[in-house]
Amino acid sequence: MFDAADEEVARYRAVSSLALAGLFVGLLSPLALLTGVLWLVPLTAIVLSGLALRRIAVRSPDLVGRPAAVAGLLLGVAFLVAAPVDDLVYRYYIRQQARQFAQIWIDAVQHGEVYKAHQLTVDPQRRRPLESNLADYYRLNPKPRELLNLFVKEPATRSLFALGRDAKIRFYEPAGDGLDSAQLTYAVTFPDKPDQPKTFFITLVLQRFVDNNGRANWTMAHVSGGVRPRGW
Repeated sequence: MFDAADEEVARYRAVSSLALAGLFVGLLSPLALLTGVLWLVPLTAIVLSGLALRRIAVRSPDLVGRPAAVAGLLLGVAFLVAAPVDDLVYRYYIRQQARQFAQIWIDAVQHGEVYKAHQLTVDPQRRRPLESNLADYYRLNPKPRELLNLFVKEPATRSLFALGRDAKIRFYEPAGDGLDSAQLTYAVTFPDKPDQPKTFFITLVLQRFVDNNGRANWTMAHVSGGVRPRGW
């Protein structure tokens, strides 16, 4: 025969396995901050915890585990909301960094600083200090000089150098971005005839690199012209 104490022990042991599973997956929900694929983790925690709460409500008091289910649910909801927000904030931060670097490149082009503009297209680990004597570097090194010649012959780049400071280059819209890259579209307006300016668009593709010390730097990966942005 079971006395009251034995019955209480038996009832205590009837813990919802779904509640425990929801709590466990909820504890793993911070993984969602790493990549979009792992957003399924907090979503799974929400589903498991929700099912657990429903089952506990139906079978109470024989089935317990509500605190674990609630905790799993709260963790799932918190990180399912936090992960997209974190992703949006990071992408905004990356885009702002990219725009700052793009402006440095644009300024170099508009001021005719050909060597500096080309160096900004070089991998940061192989890039020469921009304050150094770049003219001598290109004069004494055939391979970089060859790459420089190819750079200035690219149609979009050649047009920007030719227009120089006569052109007004303004940010138009983001054309796309990734976790460590950005595509930015700029409108280039220049005087063609009196009171009749013309405008064309370019897209700058930038890549972000992080060195072994955690320091980030950018490179101008590609410049393309003939772009038709949305709504134009």
